[in-house]
Amino acid sequence: MRDRFIKIVEWTKRFSKEIIIALVLAIIAAILLEYFHASIKQNKLNANLKAVAVVIAADKQGNILNQGSGIFISPNGKLVTNYHVIKGATLFRAKLPTGAYYDYKGVIGIDEDRDIAILHFDAQEVPYIKILGDSDNVKAGDKVVAIGAPLGYESTVSEGIVSHPSRTLNNQRFIQFTAPISSGSSGGGLFDESGKLIGATTRSINIPPELQKEVIAQNLNFAVPINIIKDVISGKKGITSFTEDSPEYYYLQATLANNNGKYDEAIEFFKKTISLNDRFVYAYIDLANVYYMKGLYDNEINLLKKAVELDPNNADVFYYLAGAFEDKELYDLAITAYNKALELSPEDKDTIYNLAILYIVQGEKNKAFELIPKLTKLNRGLGNELKALANRMK
Repeated sequence: MRDRFIKIVEWTKRFSKEIIIALVLAIIAAILLEYFHASIKQNKLNANLKAVAVVIAADKQGNILNQGSGIFISPNGKLVTNYHVIKGATLFRAKLPTGAYYDYKGVIGIDEDRDIAILHFDAQEVPYIKILGDSDNVKAGDKVVAIGAPLGYESTVSEGIVSHPSRTLNNQRFIQFTAPISSGSSGGGLFDESGKLIGATTRSINIPPELQKEVIAQNLNFAVPINIIKDVISGKKGITSFTEDSPEYYYLQATLANNNGKYDEAIEFFKKTISLNDRFVYAYIDLANVYYMKGLYDNEINLLKKAVELDPNNADVFYYLAGAFEDKELYDLAITAYNKALELSPEDKDTIYNLAILYIVQGEKNKAFELIPKLTKLNRGLGNELKALANRMK
């Protein structure tokens, strides 16, 4: 035994330098790996923060009736919120942390029993949640992050765990969680540790009165599971106007597939939508966007040209057509399309910015400078950015 101990000591002395180096490298690797995972987590959180909006609900006279939160789930303005946030109101606006406001276009779906509303806002290339999670896989003890705009304080983040993945209250199913939320968080996002959306936070409207407390934040909170929201979006439950085999049904199925990166499936659903209603302009626009994601730029352009024929007074159509021309480096055609979009929607900052960039690319700096004051008035940050870029090109 003594001889073995001596051999171990001698071996350790002999290779002590190598052992120390190996330990140091192992520690460095562990630190770098931890930093890498933390960086990924932070990037996902930042992306999700950009897609959660303040939702303002008002009456016909513009008087604010309620204010809550909402989650954009598509680049062209589809937003999930709670039904009680919009109940009784007729006018709605969504405001992102960037300061951008979006006006209401229409209702996609409402399920009062499940406290869900899907609204459509007039938005182009809005930040949105690209991947929806699966609430059926949520387990008690899972870490969660709630993002909302309590009392209008946008980009508010709180952390907690799932207390119960499928709590039944008043015959409806909720995710019970501990992340603190406050008044105005209704309709915000509940995300799992990987950053996937697993539910929409809702106030404690179904908690028995004797359990409700007049506090700003507490640990007994609930969220509508994302799988129930998917059913409302797709028309499977709660939306009698979205029957199976209707264009709207397939359009929303396509949107879900597109959001989850299932582009071939989305293409088939969008084509089915158009086969049932060949004047469904936004089906053409969104299908064109899928073709863009697959690099099929000619298909993208052809669909958007068709959309122009169907709705020549729609600024969105010309905006996306201009982007499609850019994909093919057809800059003169893109400029013409952007100008038409600007004619139809004179205060669209994205159109102004993109048009000015193309003027710079084409060497028409004077035309770019003419757009700077208007853009600066609409968005000072973008205006200053464009001015600096244009000055560098002198």
